[in-house]
This record gives sequence, structure tokens and C-alpha cells, in this order.
Amino acid sequence: MKISHTTSYLRISILVALAFVPAIAYADDDSGFSTAATLGWLAIGCGAAANLSLVIFKMVRRIPVMKLVGGSATSQSLTAMYTPVLNFHIMLNSVGFFAGLSHGFMLMRGLDYISLSLAIVMTVSMISGILLKFTSGKNMKFFSRLVHGQAILAALLVTLVVLHVITRWHHGIVMGFI
Repeated sequence: MKISHTTSYLRISILVALAFVPAIAYADDDSGFSTAATLGWLAIGCGAAANLSLVIFKMVRRIPVMKLVGGSATSQSLTAMYTPVLNFHIMLNSVGFFAGLSHGFMLMRGLDYISLSLAIVMTVSMISGILLKFTSGKNMKFFSRLVHGQAILAALLVTLVVLHVITRWHHGIVMGFI
């Protein structure tokens, strides 16, 4: 089995990023920002960057003007870029998921229905993405693609993140003032 350089770089990048998540979280500057809040914002930032980059790439790839003006070379160069963009999406979402998971464990005592729902939706999305990436069965791929690609799941995730931030802000937890 031949492992490409891109795959090994991706794996190394994920491991390094996951190793630095706690270091980044603990590197606060005594501004009153708690570690748990930092991990929460890190999770939100990683998730937004990972998903927006993939959505924007897919939108740009489908623009018919690109095919008319640039010809087939433009569409071929964008097709070649799909794997790195997808790997970026996977890596950042993995970092964001584990940062969000750590954030949740640190603030377990303040668990509410919105936070629990957010954790469940994040986990379902992560598991379906892992299955989509690593399974080879036709039915499992179809099911994973069906679950992972649902716009309603993405909308639910965004809604729950916004509600989580608003409700935590109301309680003074977002900024670390517990």
C-alpha cells in the first residue's frame, strides 16, 4: 500500500494541531478569558473556516462562467484542488470537534438542552463524515453521504451554535466570568 506525501502530511498536520489545541487554550493572557471559553471559540472558528472553505470551493467549481472563460483547463485545475480542500475541511473539522468536545467536558456542570443537542449533532456529523471518508461499502457510503450532506443538519448545527453562544452569553459564561 503506497501512502502519498499529501496523506502523510495531512496526518502529521492533524496530530500536531490536536497536540497544540490544549497549548493554545492554556495560552491566555490573564484577560479573564477562561480555557473552556477559548476552546469553545476555537471550535467555532475551526468549524466555520472548514465548512465555509468547502462550500465556497464547491460553489466556485459549479460556476458556468469559469468553464466558458477558462475552458477545460480551469475546470481540471479546480478538480485537482478538490482533494486538498477536502483534506483541509476534514483536518479543521477534526480539530474543531475535539476542541468543542473538550470545551463541553470542562463545562459539564452547566449542561443544558441546547448544549447537549449541539454535542449530539456535532457527533452525528463527525461520525457520518468519518464513515463517508473511510468506508467502502456502497450502501454505507450512500447512507453516510445522505446524512453528512443534509442541509438541514448544517442549518441545525449553525442554529445550535448560535443559541449556545447566546444562552451562555446571557449567563456570563462565554467570556469566562463563571
